[in-house]
Amino acid sequence: MEISQSTFFITSSCGILEGVKPRRDGQHPDTKLLCRRTAFATAVLLLVLLPAPVFGHPHVFIDARVQLEFNDTHLKGFWAEWEFDRLFTSMIVLDFRVPREGEFSREQIRAIEQGAFSNLQYYDYFVFVVHDGKRIPTRQVEGFTAFMRNGRIVYRFFVPYEVELSSEYESLRIQMYDHTFFTDIAFHETSPVQSTNDAGVEKRFEIRRDRNRRIEFDPTDTTGAREDVQYSGVTYPYEVQLQLRRP
Repeated sequence: MEISQSTFFITSSCGILEGVKPRRDGQHPDTKLLCRRTAFATAVLLLVLLPAPVFGHPHVFIDARVQLEFNDTHLKGFWAEWEFDRLFTSMIVLDFRVPREGEFSREQIRAIEQGAFSNLQYYDYFVFVVHDGKRIPTRQVEGFTAFMRNGRIVYRFFVPYEVELSSEYESLRIQMYDHTFFTDIAFHETSPVQSTNDAGVEKRFEIRRDRNRRIEFDPTDTTGAREDVQYSGVTYPYEVQLQLRRP
């Protein structure tokens, strides 16, 4: 049975693949899986285990933000913030029994991290930095948390990536995407790039698509769609193009 990186992301929220580690090439050994939850969770199980061509893509939608963090001389890294669609939010509420309003407990956040996030470590957390001509995958993240905002669950985590700043502009690109396009990640229209401790830092940014990275997918029978978006079977990942300097 072949299970994509995005399938691990979804099924982990149903609790059926906790502790099962895929290989780096995205393959997974044949495994008998049983979801002892509700009929809804069983439907999700059937969805993600059937071959990809049977079901169209995407199925999960994320609105992302980037918050840059600086010290006196460096970019230290950035916080990634993912705001999920309402269906995925309902899955998390169902499986982890978290409230739709109010704060989560530390134990609930830890359970979500272990059951519906940590497997992304095998797939670079869907986050890549392009710097000095090199595409650098994310090997570790810090400070994971989860919370509700306007009825949608939000993941927030820190990606360490140090860049020394000088009077010359330093250029880098931050990409967030799932190469199977099971998960559609786009940047928020409102304040997609923010920053902290940025006194004296000059910043320029632009949200664009990386036309050199083509993603093909089956566009039929999508479970949902972003407003005014036509899914043709080909897409290109969004990225933040940054220019930073400290004059």
